[in-house]
Amino acid sequence: MKIRHLKTLGLVAGIGATVVLARPTAASLGAGAVFVCIGEAIRIWAAGHLLRKQELTTSGPYAYLRDPLYLGRLFLIIGFCIMGWGYCLLLLPVALGIFFYNYLPRKYKKEMRWLEDLFGDEYRMYAAQVKSLVPRLSPYPKASRKKWSFAVFWYENREQYFFLIVASIAAALVLRYKGFP
Repeated sequence: MKIRHLKTLGLVAGIGATVVLARPTAASLGAGAVFVCIGEAIRIWAAGHLLRKQELTTSGPYAYLRDPLYLGRLFLIIGFCIMGWGYCLLLLPVALGIFFYNYLPRKYKKEMRWLEDLFGDEYRMYAAQVKSLVPRLSPYPKASRKKWSFAVFWYENREQYFFLIVASIAAALVLRYKGFP
């Protein structure tokens, strides 16, 4: 079995464990939902700007941070673990460890090299001024003024599928709530 398939299997197992181990309360669902909504909003905003391989995207959230899709994913991880409460909180350090010590370094190594090869000095200058996960207080001085595009979100990045997965996980956690009718 390929490593990529093993990672996907691990992700599915982690999501399944989160749902199975969930012991949500009304408060945990509400608090976690705030993180999930922020994470998904960041991802939707970013996916409406990102034109992979076509240009160095510096508009929208990319004017403030290099990796808004990863920041959105981080918020989702935290939010789902809070929503699940109970044993899911024990999964949070594991999930954060995997995110920060496996997923991000692997992505950075591959992605930064690819972006440098594709955009050269333009990317190096951008990367020097815009942090990965910590937003700037003001936009990148050479940021593009391009507007958010539904077509880019829907057709180019196909983020609707990720949104459906997020909504399904959230619904599964809500259904685990004992106070649910």
